[in-house]
Amino acid sequence: MFSDEFTPDHAEFLKTYPASSEGWAKAFKMLGWYETVGTISKHRLINEDLLFDWMAAYDAWDRMKGIALGNREESGDAALWENFEAMAKAQKA
Repeated sequence: MFSDEFTPDHAEFLKTYPASSEGWAKAFKMLGWYETVGTISKHRLINEDLLFDWMAAYDAWDRMKGIALGNREESGDAALWENFEAMAKAQKA
C-alpha cells in the first residue's frame, strides 16, 4: 500500500493489478482487514482512543480510498467499505 509500485487510482490499479493478481489480492485483504476493524469500532467493541493510538486508519484510507470508492461504485453497493471510511473520518476528526 505504501510502496512505489502501488497506485491509488482505481482504474490504473485495475490495469496494473487485475483481479487474478497477487497485488489485487493483497489490496483487497487490506481493505477487508480495515473494514473488519471499522465494524468492530462501529459497534464499540474496542475503545476508540486505543484504536486510534494503535493504528493510522486515516492514512490507510487516504491511500486506499480511490480503490475502495471505485470498487464501491463498480459494485453498486453503497455500503461497501463504509466502516473503514467512517473509522478513518472519526480518526481525522
